[in-house]
Amino acid sequence: MGASRLKSIIKDLVPPLLWRAMRPTPVARPDPVAPAPAVHVLSGGPLKGARLLVDTSREAFREMVAGTFDGPIWTALPTPPQHGLVLDIGAHIGYHSLAFSSRYPAAQVVAFEPNPANRQRLQANLDLNPALASRVRLMACALGDTNGSLRFNTSDNVDDETSSGGYLESVDPPLEQAIYARSGFRTMEVPVRRLDDLAEEQRWDRVALMKIDVEGAEQLVLEGAGAILRRDHPFLCIEVHSVACMSAVDRILLPLGYSIRVLDGHSPGRAHIVATAEGASRQDGARG
Repeated sequence: MGASRLKSIIKDLVPPLLWRAMRPTPVARPDPVAPAPAVHVLSGGPLKGARLLVDTSREAFREMVAGTFDGPIWTALPTPPQHGLVLDIGAHIGYHSLAFSSRYPAAQVVAFEPNPANRQRLQANLDLNPALASRVRLMACALGDTNGSLRFNTSDNVDDETSSGGYLESVDPPLEQAIYARSGFRTMEVPVRRLDDLAEEQRWDRVALMKIDVEGAEQLVLEGAGAILRRDHPFLCIEVHSVACMSAVDRILLPLGYSIRVLDGHSPGRAHIVATAEGASRQDGARG
């Protein structure tokens, strides 16, 4: 197998943000510029006109400012709900949370983010957009199949994009441990909640939509949300990080009447999928 083919396969299996972060800087052309986040007005996409604190020397953040980040997801999402909850599970710096608030003005968005560095930037971005932020609630926990605390491996560096790759130590992460070590990951304890228990405590009515990006813990989130899935049949948008995770997602969702569609699954090991309960229209999938 040639070196170029091997490199292509590895790139397909690595989450895009970490792939860009782990690429070596050419020795002959070092980048002397330290990360420099600044406030940018978004020029297009679901958050056009909003403001984000990001470092646009990084590709993913440039895409956010241009409005092209995760484009296939926004095309696939259901029409605006009349009411209900939209859950952003793995909210990172808040791009999706704010965009959900903009797209679904009658809904309440709940953003889950266990990484303190990401949460700090997310809160800064909420503060920059008070009208949208009024419909977003930030929760400092991970979601899983148990209540308590778990070890969480993550990076504090938001601006080089590596903080997006944090994962629960109880799951098989998408990458080799050596890659995370080179990216400066560290371990911390974070609170973990079952979504079903949280919904009962908070007396949530209907969960209309769930976006899940949790670096290999997809199965745990869904197993902790069985009652919600059966009761509400929310529209699901999930980034699946391995073939094994895809199999687990199928095993959980198909018996509940969900149909699954791959959005950009050009890689054998990673894909964005959407799942809709059988018989539910696009409007029903988002109605609260």
